Amino acid sequence: MNIRRIATAALCLGIGASFVPAANADDGDRLPWGAVKAGNKDGSIAAWDGGLPANTSPPGFKKDSGFWTDPYAADKPLYTVTAANMAQYADKLSEATKELLKRYPTFRIDVYPTRRPANYSAWFVENTRKNAAGRCKAIEDGEAVTGCFGGTPFPAPKTGQEGMWNMMLTNKGASSWTYGQAWYVDGGGNKVMTAEVNNRNQNDYFNPKLTSEEFYARGGQYFMNNNIYTAPARITGEGNLQRKFINPVQQPDKTWAYTPGQRRVRLSPDASYDFPVATAAGAMLYDEIYAFSGRLDRFDWKLAGTKEMLIPYNNYKYLAGKPDDILMKGHPNPDAMRWELHRVTVVDATLKPGARHVAAKRRFYMDEDIPGAVVIDAWDATGKLSRGILNPTVWAYDKQAVVQGGTFYFDFGTGAWYNSSILGGYKGLFMDIDTVDADAFYSPEGLARRTQR
Repeated sequence: MNIRRIATAALCLGIGASFVPAANADDGDRLPWGAVKAGNKDGSIAAWDGGLPANTSPPGFKKDSGFWTDPYAADKPLYTVTAANMAQYADKLSEATKELLKRYPTFRIDVYPTRRPANYSAWFVENTRKNAAGRCKAIEDGEAVTGCFGGTPFPAPKTGQEGMWNMMLTNKGASSWTYGQAWYVDGGGNKVMTAEVNNRNQNDYFNPKLTSEEFYARGGQYFMNNNIYTAPARITGEGNLQRKFINPVQQPDKTWAYTPGQRRVRLSPDASYDFPVATAAGAMLYDEIYAFSGRLDRFDWKLAGTKEMLIPYNNYKYLAGKPDDILMKGHPNPDAMRWELHRVTVVDATLKPGARHVAAKRRFYMDEDIPGAVVIDAWDATGKLSRGILNPTVWAYDKQAVVQGGTFYFDFGTGAWYNSSILGGYKGLFMDIDTVDADAFYSPEGLARRTQR
């Protein structure tokens, strides 16, 4: 697929967030991963109370079923934000969220009590403390890290790049296996299932069977992905493979693709930055996979402070939802979503002079307890809001890790949106499956073997 790359000029878009440094991470006022332990002044953000115990078992929960029963199902919305009253909450809404409210009378935000379920394992906390004590360092002008392992890399981030590494190294467990469908909804509301996928991931960064030294000796691969497509018919049997490294400057990320007609696995050198993902019908870029998982080298990154934001959170109902429960023209069904008020870290990314990307400016809002719970705004070269991303997450209480059950991508130019994974009605997402020999399974040969079974 060809893509027209847009040369952009840097934009200066300020925000009203006051900077609150996290230099005192794990000092009694803050949790080991850097979040503020206390609630806010008016109590609308709760204090962290220990999170959900690992033995949490709400009625109906079946361990290793691929889904997690909502532990907060009894909660009721505190209030609802619509286009009519959004001005009252404007300072707590991302620009993309405001745009959805303005465009679609059917879109609303039901705001529930703030729940802070994060309860990381002792292994994670120990490694986070080691990272904070100086083991973990940013190198290559912040484009890479070294020494980091097993926990939040920078509980007290001092740069925008460090904030981004916290997001990219959110604890999603050491391995997972996902069965779900991706859907595209065009500007007219027509729904198309673009991919049904059998997706296996491995993240050695969070593998408790490894030491830090073993992780780096194995290449420092923090993300490995082996996908096989089972529908629709035009892509059945195709597959792709991704490997991402903790130092992409020294070891560039790689993507391969398998096509049944050619019966060959080929390296995909263009599968990066703003190259469109084919199965997303152009609505998702390669560096937007899992909200963001790309190189940092084309942007200048600024840590812009912390603020209170309304973000999708504890979306257990969405995780279990089927396509008809979720997909609407322009946006996800509000009945399937839960929003909460949380403190977020704000990072601004401005395209470097001479660099190429369809986004000239991006803004990331990352939750203090779960950095992967992120909302993203993006502007084009003219300064117009062009794209938005919402990344609903749930806390897998029995695994003490995060589940991303699908990311929402909004193209404000066309009115289309894309849901990267709907699990309801399918097998779901399984965490902490046995890790495999990465060099064998997550290799071009491993992809070829898997597609030909």
